[in-house]
Amino acid sequence: MPVVLPNPLQGGALVRAALVMHEPPTGSSKVPGPECGRLTLHFNPEQLQISKQSNWVREPSKLAPEASSPEFCGSQPRTMNVEVFLDAGDGRGKVQEAVETLMGCCEPTRQSLSALRPCPPWVHLQWGRLRTFTGLVTSVGTNYTMFAPDGLPLRAQCGVAVEEMGGVIARQNPTSGGQGSAGMHWLAEGDSLASVAYRTYGDPTKWREIAQRNGIDDPARLRPGHRLVLPELVDDAVGGPV
Repeated sequence: MPVVLPNPLQGGALVRAALVMHEPPTGSSKVPGPECGRLTLHFNPEQLQISKQSNWVREPSKLAPEASSPEFCGSQPRTMNVEVFLDAGDGRGKVQEAVETLMGCCEPTRQSLSALRPCPPWVHLQWGRLRTFTGLVTSVGTNYTMFAPDGLPLRAQCGVAVEEMGGVIARQNPTSGGQGSAGMHWLAEGDSLASVAYRTYGDPTKWREIAQRNGIDDPARLRPGHRLVLPELVDDAVGGPV
């Protein structure tokens, strides 16, 4: 008698996916606060796109005949993109209210505003046995596809992008680096300008500013124990330090 294997696509109760929102944590905690909202999706997603990237930097040298070896400078947070289909039929709910709930994930919660620490809710996609991550909604795009005669939206398709929460990169404590300095750093074994820039500013490409401040023409010739003055960079978008 042939053995019949169970089909994982058949049987079992349907589990509805939901986007669960939590208050951001207080202080330096990485644990989300209490649940502050939930949107049960009208239809489960047909597909999820989850991506992750890493940072690699090559430091060019005028004297090197070949390209330098890349150096790993850290991982980027995971990102998730999901298409959400909303339909007001069969008592599933009001489409416009659901869209406003999604849009609200890009705005600070009332509790965080009251605490003078404005932050949007932390979210995660809850869907049965699927394991996702906790993150922040970075964008919501909505396309309304059907309306009632009075203009009330009846159907919509929303693209939601979520970025994984990660640890905060601590800046160097200012010391005697002088005016316009973010501190000092003594190179250790395995250090490079790119890795120092990543730890200090969260951006490995800022190694050029460090090299310019310290008069370094060839980063490949640096040795452990070399003292670096870390410049205090200005964010052109806000006019303040990075």
